[in-house]
Amino acid sequence: MKILHVLDHSLPLFSGYSFRSQSILLGQRALGLSPVVLTSPKQGSKRDEVEEFDGIRYYRTKSSPDHALGNLPFVREARLISRLAARIREVAEAENVELVHSHSPSLNGLAALRVSAQLKLPLLYEARAFWEDAAVNHGTFRERSLRFG
Repeated sequence: MKILHVLDHSLPLFSGYSFRSQSILLGQRALGLSPVVLTSPKQGSKRDEVEEFDGIRYYRTKSSPDHALGNLPFVREARLISRLAARIREVAEAENVELVHSHSPSLNGLAALRVSAQLKLPLLYEARAFWEDAAVNHGTFRERSLRFG
């Protein structure tokens, strides 16, 4: 079974998220599955491209160029979802995947949901953390603040 993993970021960036993702991919491959990876524009890629790590293909999604409206809240996220959805569809069709496994954050999940419904592919969404808890951990805001809700 070929599985398309939609990740926020991955190797060669070092983070707990990247290492957990790589462990899942290698575990699936050991079970005889065929994982393929697509990273979001937040990976920071200059262009759409393909790399390979440990024998697994990693498709990159080009970062969107900045422009005046593109940095506004909600506009920025809508642009990311739209760009990622287009790339998910492109990779899913090229790789002939049978399952889409989207990993948090929810922007990845929304893009994957759109495409998996269009292509009639099963979707698995993995929530690794809740954004408000992660934001508190990163110091973006405090636990009892208005934004935390």
